[in-house]
Amino acid sequence: MKIGLCTIAFSELPLKEVLDIASDYNFDGVEIWGKEPHMPEKFDENYVKEVKNMAVERGLEIAAFGSYLNPFMEDFQRRSESALKITYGLGANIIRIWSGGGSSIATSTEERRMIGFRLVGICQWSRFRDITVATEMHSDNYTDSSDTIIELISNVALPNLRTYYQPLFGRNTEDYYECLQKVGPYVVNVHAQNAKLEDGKYQPCGIADGEVDYARIVEILQSFDYDGYLEIEFVHGENKLEALQKDRDYLASLIGID
Repeated sequence: MKIGLCTIAFSELPLKEVLDIASDYNFDGVEIWGKEPHMPEKFDENYVKEVKNMAVERGLEIAAFGSYLNPFMEDFQRRSESALKITYGLGANIIRIWSGGGSSIATSTEERRMIGFRLVGICQWSRFRDITVATEMHSDNYTDSSDTIIELISNVALPNLRTYYQPLFGRNTEDYYECLQKVGPYVVNVHAQNAKLEDGKYQPCGIADGEVDYARIVEILQSFDYDGYLEIEFVHGENKLEALQKDRDYLASLIGID
């Protein structure tokens, strides 16, 4: 496994500075945030080449492009073409997308069919460019549970549709470890997040300090021969760089790297 930084963690900084941080703190790679100022939605070939070169110069792999593409968007075809060109131009082999649709409970049968139909098109384009399409596992999306993630992957039935894993916090969410056991064969990227219950609400916190036991998460991932990234998506604490160092070193210790 490798340790990655999602550039959204420092969304307030120019991308060049975030790449400097990733290099200085010994990250293996980055996931490029798919919004300005890190990446415009419209494909800009020269800018994309510049980003790729900046990463290479710093010894960083671009692990993924974190797009906000989802099948419910207006002008979906144009947006998907732009997002896929960005991914290919960056040299990333994963594009993160959203399933949309609201919570899985509220997503109608017709909407589920539409999501699957549109993802078939994305996956077909991506497949011939060695790009994996990975759905975000997130609340208020169709892919907010292991069952609906597996249902979508099964219905699309193309080998390059996969999923992210991240623990979801709240009353009606699945057990973190049982969920990962179910989706483990399909996981291609991990957003490492944690939270703890305070005054009846889940509050985000450092990765080593919350309810989820990441040693157990790593153990489950290893059982599926997972060799992808553990990515830090958000950093919590008054001193973000200190918090980043702590999170990075904790994850590194779990997978046995410096």
